Amino acid sequence: MKYEEKIDRLRLFRSENVGAVTFRVLMRHFKSARDALDALPERARKGGSRRPLNICSATQAEKEFEEAAKIGAEMIFLDDPDYPELLAALPDAPPVLTALGDKAFLKTPQIAIVGTRNASINGRNIARHIALDLARAGYGTVSGMALGIDGAAHDGALHADNPSASTTAVLGTGVDIPYPPQNRRLYDEIRQKGVVVSELPLHTNPQPSNFPQRNRIISGLSIGLVVIEAALRSGSLITANKALEQGKDVFAVPATPTDDRAKGVNLLIKNGAPLVESAEDILEHLQSNTLFAFSEKKAKRPETEAAPAVYGEPAERDRTDVLSLLDGAPVEIDSLIRETGLPAGTISVLLVELELAGRIERLPGNKVMRITSL
Repeated sequence: MKYEEKIDRLRLFRSENVGAVTFRVLMRHFKSARDALDALPERARKGGSRRPLNICSATQAEKEFEEAAKIGAEMIFLDDPDYPELLAALPDAPPVLTALGDKAFLKTPQIAIVGTRNASINGRNIARHIALDLARAGYGTVSGMALGIDGAAHDGALHADNPSASTTAVLGTGVDIPYPPQNRRLYDEIRQKGVVVSELPLHTNPQPSNFPQRNRIISGLSIGLVVIEAALRSGSLITANKALEQGKDVFAVPATPTDDRAKGVNLLIKNGAPLVESAEDILEHLQSNTLFAFSEKKAKRPETEAAPAVYGEPAERDRTDVLSLLDGAPVEIDSLIRETGLPAGTISVLLVELELAGRIERLPGNKVMRITSL
């Protein structure tokens, strides 16, 4: 991909209200990032925007490229051969990842390990040993570099002494900002022996909304996900649910029922998640599962330039009808298609316009809801 095209794609993804799904619809509809950029103001106006859209400038995009290169980071775009295949197959795959470290590890078969920040000593030891044994078997570990289970899993993978398998840390900040600060040493070690990735711009500080979005990348990079100690309401269960949406296997390490940190993992087991106690249990299950075969072959990349369906232009009445069907509760996009009778491509364009205007929000599970504060 030419440098100019990379700049245009980065500009498009960094523009206001353009998320991963919207980026893809725009690329399919307009065929190029440059044409999509030119169309953004009009599309936002059609969606009901009351103010000019903040569009990333070429200067801003070029500066991000330059600053990434200065710290040794590289931007990997969705159509690049270095982009991780399993992640590329997702409908909400990040259009660009910034990688700091050895990007070759993104091609290593990886298993995600997540869990509570307030982990017990036993929980941390289990995470370390599972990651260590997975690495010795040739599988990397991917996690979010949080305190507790995440950090222990990264630590175990780093010390397996297997040059073919290491660890990937997916951040909810820019790759240049170690978070949490207490894991600075771990961050430095992952940069040297693994890879740190983020879809967010450099210098992005931690915000609560960043982490649920980050979690889809953790599960998306993996062939399976292991949960070790998680409360009922936790980011780990959000990641587990995202993995299930993506068709990944979710494993759970059982814990003492009297501990609140056990309630989330034990619920997963009750709902059918395989109970595992070791890396051997995980690998035996994956090797007998069709998903394992999928991970070993080249995943089908989603197209960004050629549309498999017709993307029709919505009429003004279509916009009014769709908006009237939405409120502050999530609605499946398939339900909108059925209720309106409009083609899926027309609904896609219409939702992009409303999202650019800040009138709807996309949610996990192919759902949207109306932003009712307007």
